Amino acid sequence: MRYPILGLQMKRVPQLIAAAELPIILAISPALLFPTPRRLLVLLVVPVVWACARRANGTLVPRTAMNLAVWLLLATVGVSLFTTVDVLFSLNKVASVVLGALLFWAITRWMTTSDQLRYGTTAFLLAGAGLALVALLGTDWKSRSATVDAVIAVLPEAIRGLPGAEKGFNPNPVAGCLLLFIPLQVALLVVGSRRALVTTSNGRNPGAWLIAIQVMSLILTASAFVLMQSRGAWAGLSVTAAAFLCWHGRRTRMLALVGAMAVVVVASTLGPEKVLSLAVNPSARGMAGGVAERIELWSNALTAIQDVPLTGMGMNAFRRVMPVIYPTVLGTSLDTAHAHNQLLQTALDVGLAGLVAYLSVWLSAAALLVRVYRRTGNAVYRATAGGLGAGLIAHFAFGATDAVALGTKAGVLFWLTLALAVGLDRVSLRD
Repeated sequence: MRYPILGLQMKRVPQLIAAAELPIILAISPALLFPTPRRLLVLLVVPVVWACARRANGTLVPRTAMNLAVWLLLATVGVSLFTTVDVLFSLNKVASVVLGALLFWAITRWMTTSDQLRYGTTAFLLAGAGLALVALLGTDWKSRSATVDAVIAVLPEAIRGLPGAEKGFNPNPVAGCLLLFIPLQVALLVVGSRRALVTTSNGRNPGAWLIAIQVMSLILTASAFVLMQSRGAWAGLSVTAAAFLCWHGRRTRMLALVGAMAVVVVASTLGPEKVLSLAVNPSARGMAGGVAERIELWSNALTAIQDVPLTGMGMNAFRRVMPVIYPTVLGTSLDTAHAHNQLLQTALDVGLAGLVAYLSVWLSAAALLVRVYRRTGNAVYRATAGGLGAGLIAHFAFGATDAVALGTKAGVLFWLTLALAVGLDRVSLRD
């Protein structure tokens, strides 16, 4: 009688392994965030997990609208290993993209019910608060305002010496990543406050403690965002505000029209170069500092893309190649991490095919969120779709003059946003 029981237990092993996919990916994530060739051996567990998932669920990876684009992007990232000037130097970027894709599929496979969507959304918001806290303790601050400097002076420099950020984190990409969270925090807080008021009128528990947690989380994230002093991030937030006004209703569209006219008048008065300088950050650690330098950097990036249009020059290779083959007035001794434009940098890293795949991921996410917003009557789902969409708009606009380059460690948060968008679409369709 023991053998049938043992056989039944053996049949359950693939199901158990498939169910543990997300914890397994989270467990191997440190090795992918700080990779070495030996640490990347942890990837051998992925085919085993996927094989078990296929046996348990019928698919290697969950079916999503983004799968084709994600596979194409991963293929171009793989090809970039053969085009880069230094495989080991590119390895951290490649491994981070792989981690992002693995987390995307693991989360979307797991997030199938409204309860799981709620837990996933909560975890996402906590990740935003965690990013803000880490940023407050580990940013390489730049002095621009006496008031801000006074606040920064009391913050401990607790996080230093991490690979790639030995002196601390660059505030500009940190602010660009915080943009993914702030609109969602605001949207859910507004909906939660309205529900609390309605519940109070019915004599029920308003859940004030939950509102208080949301308020504290927003204060933490917004405070970190303000202290980053990123003009590009503020410009991205302004673009999101304008998009919201144009989308929300007739009155807000009129307000947006008035605002647009005021911007045109101010821009005409100041001139295009002055307007661009207001949106361009003097970046830290020797990156492109002013408008003229930034424009020259973009021009050189376009030249480099024309030289290697199909494959790009390899992930993170621009940092090594640019000072030698495409020098700028910045000088060859300075470390220019990226082209300060998200789309240009993606084309430099993985070629035009990779850029097409990257844009397809963005368009797929936009289509999903618009569909949820228009289809569902659930106020929380609509707020979540609107908040995620607003965050992605702000992040994309930020990438026009700066970049959270593909493969950056913080770029994993973008993949979490995509996973939440897919899960939201799936759950709202069922509900």
